[in-house]
Amino acid sequence: MPDVLQRLVSIGSRKATDPIDRYLERRQLFRKHMIVDASSLFRVVAEQVYDTQMLHYEVRMECVRYMFAKWKTYRRFVSGDFDEYLWQLGKTKTAGTVLELGALCHLYRRNVIIYEPFDMGRMITYSMDYKETLRIFMNGLGHFESVLTMQDVDVGAVSQSVSFKMLYKHVFRLPDVNLAVEWMLYPNTFKMGISYEFDSHGRAIRLLCRNGRSFELDRPENTICLLENSQKCPFHSRGQFDNLSCMRILLEHGKKPFPYSVAKSMHPYMYRNVELTSAIEARREAYQFGIYMGDYNFKVGAKCQVELDTNRRDRLSVCYIQSIDKKKSVCQVFVEEQGKLFDVPYDNLHPLPPDEFKVWDFAQKRLSMSRMERQFSQMGITSRPHSCQSDPRQNFRSGRQSSETRLENVQSVPVGDDHLQQGFVPDPMPGMAPPMPPPPLAVPRPVDVRAQPPFFGPSAWMEPTQPLMPNYLMIRQTTFVQQTQVGPPSIMMQFLTVEHNTFEFGYGPHPPAPQFNLF
Repeated sequence: MPDVLQRLVSIGSRKATDPIDRYLERRQLFRKHMIVDASSLFRVVAEQVYDTQMLHYEVRMECVRYMFAKWKTYRRFVSGDFDEYLWQLGKTKTAGTVLELGALCHLYRRNVIIYEPFDMGRMITYSMDYKETLRIFMNGLGHFESVLTMQDVDVGAVSQSVSFKMLYKHVFRLPDVNLAVEWMLYPNTFKMGISYEFDSHGRAIRLLCRNGRSFELDRPENTICLLENSQKCPFHSRGQFDNLSCMRILLEHGKKPFPYSVAKSMHPYMYRNVELTSAIEARREAYQFGIYMGDYNFKVGAKCQVELDTNRRDRLSVCYIQSIDKKKSVCQVFVEEQGKLFDVPYDNLHPLPPDEFKVWDFAQKRLSMSRMERQFSQMGITSRPHSCQSDPRQNFRSGRQSSETRLENVQSVPVGDDHLQQGFVPDPMPGMAPPMPPPPLAVPRPVDVRAQPPFFGPSAWMEPTQPLMPNYLMIRQTTFVQQTQVGPPSIMMQFLTVEHNTFEFGYGPHPPAPQFNLF
């Protein structure tokens, strides 16, 4: 058997096009790009100190506390009020500078090598007692990035591979993950010929390649089938073990069980910048679906902090954004602790700390929107039923006109045989109630309902006793029309239904109204 093919560690992407990256690679250095934001310095330090960029906010706050404790040392480098400088530094929209880099080096007891474009770097020694060194690249525009040696890339590639394989093999329980990675990245490995190694019971336990590589085959009782119908899988459905697993069935039919980026992350000889690609993908989906990500790009309905008293900036109140003007200069917020609406400047809003912020779940929103668009496109309706870039409460402002317009569009679609075969038939025109004024955009006042409303006539109300959170909840009026065929003449009844306007409970732009048995 020939010797095993030796491979070198790569960065898992195409050849660098940036001349600065090529300049560093020729000197056995690798520049790890950071997301372009105001926290690039703190991301670099968090990654090189704590091995993760997720702690960049904690590093920022540690820097603020350290500079506050050493105010006699750093006050002379700041023009203006030092307390105001530290207060602004604690916000994620404020970028770090070389002054903060020096403070972090003293805080974590590290020296630093600063790299600049087409420069091999200059060593800055803060103390001879500091044994470890940070490697940071500065582009001259206030953006910082990490610089790794090839030894760091080798260790990072192995650690990344172990993490992804644990996720896909022991959490997702996919069969033959190592075989799939080799099949996707190096397909020529299996074209030279393969052979199997069997155990004493005649079951294949290892696949051998001509180039010396071997892959251990998984057992069906330890894995989960990848096919839609597991009964058709010869690997998981039968009582005997088959050499051809469902993973190999997908690969031989040209279907990939996971993206190529995941396969590269699971390869021990490829190092990927997972943090950068994940952040870019998250921002792209947030922009596409109008999701608030906990930054300073606030959305209607977001939970954040607000400065009510500019003289007491240390006191921030939790609020919920009700509306934002087009110029993003003034917004209306509902303060939770006071139960009141306030019109405040947009600059007075600040995001919650990362440990208190709950990311909006837009997975269900993405699925529901794609399903709705597919159905409407098959029915011949070109306009989108609900724009993700518009205000989610714009239908409340337009009153009954938007509902009638949608019903007219649906009725104008010709119903043919193709639509009947696909199961898309327009609903009949329901009984419309008399027009009524549109409900308010948000109800900040407390609301409570008396026990059971009468069968006919308007419902009775009690005086408000306990405030209701209008931020999490959006209250709109729903009209029920009783059919004239049964019982007394139809009389319109009004109820208040509570719609959860938060992605924590799933997304539904127009959820179905609850049905009440009136008799």
